[in-house]
Amino acid sequence: MDAIGRGLEDDGPTEGATSPRIAPPSWAESALAGPAAVVAVVVGYAALWLVERPAGQPTPRFLGELSGAEALLLLSCSLVLIALVPYGERWFGGFDRVVVWHRGTAVAGVLLLVPHLALVTSSPDPNETGLGHALGDVALLGLLVLILWALAPRLRGARRPGPVRALARTTYEHWLSAHRLTGVFVAVAVAHGAIVDPVLRHSAVLRVAFALVGVAGVGAYVYRELVAPHVVPAYDYTVNAVRRLGERTAEIDLDPAGERLAFRPGQFVMVTFAGFATGQRHPFSISSGAADRELDLTVKASGDYTDRLVEALRPGDAARVLGPFGGFDYREGERRQIWIAGGIGVTPFISWIRSLDDGFDRDVDFWYSVHGPGDAVYRDEIEAAARQHPSLRTHLVLSDSAGPLTADAVLRDVAPHEHPWVYMCGPPAMMKALSRGLRRAGVPRARVRWEDFGPR
Repeated sequence: MDAIGRGLEDDGPTEGATSPRIAPPSWAESALAGPAAVVAVVVGYAALWLVERPAGQPTPRFLGELSGAEALLLLSCSLVLIALVPYGERWFGGFDRVVVWHRGTAVAGVLLLVPHLALVTSSPDPNETGLGHALGDVALLGLLVLILWALAPRLRGARRPGPVRALARTTYEHWLSAHRLTGVFVAVAVAHGAIVDPVLRHSAVLRVAFALVGVAGVGAYVYRELVAPHVVPAYDYTVNAVRRLGERTAEIDLDPAGERLAFRPGQFVMVTFAGFATGQRHPFSISSGAADRELDLTVKASGDYTDRLVEALRPGDAARVLGPFGGFDYREGERRQIWIAGGIGVTPFISWIRSLDDGFDRDVDFWYSVHGPGDAVYRDEIEAAARQHPSLRTHLVLSDSAGPLTADAVLRDVAPHEHPWVYMCGPPAMMKALSRGLRRAGVPRARVRWEDFGPR
């Protein structure tokens, strides 16, 4: 492995991992179906309200009620999207895209509550009730807090007011527990609209449409919370070993207790470990090869949960695995490729490497960026794979001495006539910076694949 920043010695050849070739699915064929469906539903619902507008409704009041109806639709879409996992990945192009749309529709829905609140008060309705108003206040406050809590870590630290900084610092487990109340507040909003909305009282068509939206959102929430844990396929595993790879990184080997999980290299799973945050599933990338009997997960101790997990997990502990998820698959791309791993983001690439066989036909520059040589877990295995597969060229970047990896650096050996596909996994800030740099360098967005997924 070429090292930028400091030379590393060659450790000698080792045997490479092999596995049967797996025919990849064509995610690109249907990746736009989900977003197109969401946009069509939102636009169609607004058009229905405009067509069915009852006579005599003041324009500001009607637009306020329309904003509220669209807000509820978007929030219901958010609940439906997350309930579709794992079935809806193909329609959006991967689990991360489902999450992005889930988050985006929720934020858009809450933002629409602002014009709703401002406009519905312009023409008071004599039929309004105190109960209806109280339900609206509860729903609005609850949804605002949950959205702010979800967005708090993304806001600039220096500009956060005190309460936002406190929300940003709370643990993932506490946030997740509160986030699961979203469906409750949406149900309260449905009741609020049914009681106070004068437009619904004058249009049977809109009453039916409003009821269908509410049933879809609340039904999806009930399904995810009460039904899905019992019907979505899950697999029982037992911890076989916990191997330290570095000071804060470990690889967990899981033995199947029954049926073995089938997955594509590059995917991840949601795992519940007995005795750790009972009932909460956490995402972990798979590092084992597709043909391996054991399921290997690579974990970096970077929070309360993972700190305890790496320190306290023992052989024999039970694990329940849900998945697999994700469409991070280099076999979807053409021959010339660039792979970029940042820190623990090397994990899906290790799964790829452990699944390679003699039929590997891609021409790849693999860039692996870490702070220092001690952080380069799996370096020996990556070097061995490169020796076995000459078309896989590896480059180690030590960012503490060489600086951050840039798009110009990864494209330096790409000939002008080549059109590489780029696959990246690493810290979100690094991925976003590289993505912007690659676009400026002329690499089409469609040829850059990275999973835009964070815990919230």
